[in-house]
Amino acid sequence: MSLLLIFIQLVVVLFAVVVHETSHGYVAWLLGDPTAKLSGRLTLNPIYHIDPIGTVILPLFLALMHMPLFGWAKPVPVNPSHFRDWRKGMMLVAIAGPGSNIALGTISGALLYLIKEISPAANFFALRFISRGGNLPLISLISLLLIYSFLINFFLALFNLIPIPPLDGSRVLAWILPRRWLPEYYRLERYGILILFAFIYLDSYIGILNTLASPIYYTLTKIAF
Repeated sequence: MSLLLIFIQLVVVLFAVVVHETSHGYVAWLLGDPTAKLSGRLTLNPIYHIDPIGTVILPLFLALMHMPLFGWAKPVPVNPSHFRDWRKGMMLVAIAGPGSNIALGTISGALLYLIKEISPAANFFALRFISRGGNLPLISLISLLLIYSFLINFFLALFNLIPIPPLDGSRVLAWILPRRWLPEYYRLERYGILILFAFIYLDSYIGILNTLASPIYYTLTKIAF
């Protein structure tokens, strides 16, 4: 994989996870929790959000291994005691992250479709560059950026909705579960990161995430090519 492709993917991942975390904090603020705002985390400045492993090392490793890219930023602090209904509040805060990525992916897809209508060959040149390299016109460079923005944002939303702590899907599941189950479920969180890395390792052999992501790839081909 060329250095340009790796660089573009890392830039897209960085922007996607920063928007993701900022969205968590913004929704928490709207629901009455000022913690993220007082911590200076309601900003798109990546310096305040970078997590060395989730924002840099893991996406770089996945790019070099030609696997679907995802990652995470430093979690935005949230104090659920400020919410009127803390379970519902945490669910809404959690869903804001994947929701923001779905919005970014949708915008990227719409722009790819617009480019296809304006310059039909531009997206094909970008796709050819991914597989073969070669020359890349400016409009195809924009297409390349949008292709990865579409894929990474939708895949990031999909990944974060997996109900493994500390992913956002676990907060949604906690809202659904009966209250009597919550103490045992929250005790699982201390092992969440180990379970997550075990899942990622096993998935490199099983390919569950690639299978789940197949509708994303299919949609991309329909709107961009």
